[in-house]
Amino acid sequence: MLKASVIIPSYDRQMITLETLGHLNDQTETKFEVIVVDQTEKKSKDLELFQFRNSSMGYKYVRIKEIGLPNARNIGVNYASANLVIFIDDDCIPHKSLIESYCKIFNTQESNIWCIGGRVIEKDSSIFKQSNKIVGGSITWYGKTLKNFDSSKSGYSQWVPGGNFAVKKDKFKEVGGFDTNYIGNAMLEDSDFSFMISRFGGKLVYNPEPVIEHLRIPTGGTRKESASKGMLYRAHNTIYFLRKHRMKPRIFPATVYLLGVVIKDLLNKKHGPSSIIWMILGLIKGIKTRKI
Repeated sequence: MLKASVIIPSYDRQMITLETLGHLNDQTETKFEVIVVDQTEKKSKDLELFQFRNSSMGYKYVRIKEIGLPNARNIGVNYASANLVIFIDDDCIPHKSLIESYCKIFNTQESNIWCIGGRVIEKDSSIFKQSNKIVGGSITWYGKTLKNFDSSKSGYSQWVPGGNFAVKKDKFKEVGGFDTNYIGNAMLEDSDFSFMISRFGGKLVYNPEPVIEHLRIPTGGTRKESASKGMLYRAHNTIYFLRKHRMKPRIFPATVYLLGVVIKDLLNKKHGPSSIIWMILGLIKGIKTRKI
């Protein structure tokens, strides 16, 4: 009997996904399946024909035409055979005890714990350890995500990282899965999913035992689009998130914050002048998008 279904959404990163699959050969728990949901335009024969060394490890390759991380996650869950569903990024190195850790945690957790976020290590970066004052993830009053997912401490978390978390399939379905209104890089889609769990009465916990190393591959995914256009997605997703979760008074400070990000990145030459236009378009779209 399968103990877990591991879902890997991927877009234009077929070779790195193969490497990630190769690392999963070394898992201490072998009764699991992996579902790769590939949004790349052309099918990968290598991914389609991939096989694990251990015959107890299952594998499914699903290629879809629609591009969008939330949608890919939802489709992956539809193909999952196990009730414990684990999500990891396509550009990561999972620790060999990742799946075993999640299985043990869920076997010992109280029933009101619906979702577990794991540790994300990213070498030469502080992106997953922005604040030691929190455990896991939180949302500031002006709509910015704060992360401490590279910590040895465990505890309740406001949201969990999309690149390393686990949830029971029945609870995933109960909250309606991921909201496909989060566009582009789908920033805040994991926070939104986490907030929906809380709204339905579940709790989320950060636990440092299930570990991945995130490689942050600079190619593929939404990173092949311009950095300036990224402000469209960031602005839209932020405003939509605040509207959906009844935080409308935070929209104005969030807008000021986003403008500050644009100005800072312009001065640092990370964005071009078009980022201002993209941000404005994102704000408008975020206000107009119909809530799911």
